[in-house]
Amino acid sequence: MSGAEALRFAGKIYGTQQDYWIAIGRLPQSEEDSKDASAEARGKGVNETVFWVTDSLLNDWIQLPDCSPQHIKTARQIKHIFTGNLNAEVDTNPAFDGKERHLLRAALARIFHATAIVPKGLFALDEETNEVKFAEEFAFPKTEELRDTKAWSNVHQVILQAGRCTLQPPVGVSEEDLPGIMEEMEAKDPTVERFRDIGEHTPFTGESPAWISKVVGDTH
Repeated sequence: MSGAEALRFAGKIYGTQQDYWIAIGRLPQSEEDSKDASAEARGKGVNETVFWVTDSLLNDWIQLPDCSPQHIKTARQIKHIFTGNLNAEVDTNPAFDGKERHLLRAALARIFHATAIVPKGLFALDEETNEVKFAEEFAFPKTEELRDTKAWSNVHQVILQAGRCTLQPPVGVSEEDLPGIMEEMEAKDPTVERFRDIGEHTPFTGESPAWISKVVGDTH
């Protein structure tokens, strides 16, 4: 984890042979260029954060590869029980083009982009750099206010059907045609406001809400 920033423990995923302990953080830049030209750059989109795993807290931590759009798209179509072996083959239909380490990375991106939440208004985008920053004059809500799901927002951008957080301009398109093509792509695969409240998430089948809120224990 040399050079990692904002590092924290993220959870545990069970496997049939051994389990994955997960850590999440940031690295300033990729040590080498991605072989996948369609993948978002380190620090952007689905690769905004970096994940490390280990099968024992006494062992070394292994950095997972950056996430590719194709891995995200295929991961949405399959079900797979993890073994705990990063080099295990993934035998699914449709076929997954990668090892278990790639599927685990895609699964973690999907989980965190959908479920990492904070009180709404805590973060904002810097108008000059478009980077996430703490909002000025943010007042932390009271317990009663936080009972409402509309008081909570996502941290990360939504992952588009394209397997990225931003659409990639097609190769070989002229500058004259690009705006129209990008507009058509955005209409077919629209994004949403990054810090939307979680009450806006698509309900489950049967119109059950995606999130529920409960207050437990001392509220003072």
